[in-house]
Amino acid sequence: MKIHKIILIACLSLIFSNNSHILTKMIDSMNWDFRYTTEDGIKVFRLDNDSFPVIKIHKDIDSKMKNKIFDTIRDIDNYHLIISNKKISTQNLTTESISDTLYVYQSITNMIPFVKNRHIIFKMYMSSKNRLNWELVNENSSRFDRFRTDSYKILDEGAGSWEIIDDKLYHFYYMNPKIRVPQFIINKVAENSVIDIFKDILYHSEKN
Repeated sequence: MKIHKIILIACLSLIFSNNSHILTKMIDSMNWDFRYTTEDGIKVFRLDNDSFPVIKIHKDIDSKMKNKIFDTIRDIDNYHLIISNKKISTQNLTTESISDTLYVYQSITNMIPFVKNRHIIFKMYMSSKNRLNWELVNENSSRFDRFRTDSYKILDEGAGSWEIIDDKLYHFYYMNPKIRVPQFIINKVAENSVIDIFKDILYHSEKN
């Protein structure tokens, strides 16, 4: 059993060393452990390996909401209204007026007390009519040049997707926060953040 776990960790290390692999392996190759259902019906799952805090959540929705949901997720210019967590600041970096791929900058302040602020750039694109992917941009990208500062740490290992299947909205999420604190704290902070953003997207999609 221990040998199997070592092999699994080694394989995951290879998988998570490249963000594109996250998107191809996250859904099909992972063993999900059901954790709980929130009061408003969101089912929370986690990869059965605490060393890699990969999260999956889903909730039943009206399939007619699909376009509104994806429009809300892609409405970067209004994230200051959509995302309720005001510690997250968002900026649209997409230069083309019409583009299938969006580039987005986000800074996250005071994620965990006494820890340096984080910032990311991610690209977002529709991989099918029912799935929207996102993945973090490498820290060496020139897109980071105007944001580089000693006050913020760049995160560049992470990816996920939003997908609608059989009247259910799914969100898959992985991000390496590069923080030296106990893993259970990292897991809980990530889980709460993912659930809150999921709720924000649904709320504004239904409202509009």
